Amino acid sequence: MIKLNNVKFAENDNEFTDSLFQAGGTCSGYYKVNKRHIVLMDKDKNRIGVIVNNVLGKATKQDNGKYWYSYATPEIIGDYDYTQQQRDIARVYDQYPMPVRY
Repeated sequence: MIKLNNVKFAENDNEFTDSLFQAGGTCSGYYKVNKRHIVLMDKDKNRIGVIVNNVLGKATKQDNGKYWYSYATPEIIGDYDYTQQQRDIARVYDQYPMPVRY
């Protein structure tokens, strides 16, 4: 489970369902760990954001079906101060280390 600004993201359907019965809140979406990034999705599994190289980005689907990525925070996660965001993203990267590409 990933937690960003007190918003939880589950790895799979079982983890999402289990969060319904645990104290501390229900998951708001899902995540998927890829080779070089982590994809964040809402509860309907629509892409809402991505974490790449310790940076959280917002994903917006375009009319042509491709995604536009920006340095904004996805609406589900909400606004929070910059230093807390960096701490949250660092915890995610500690949990799922990604290879660094130069």
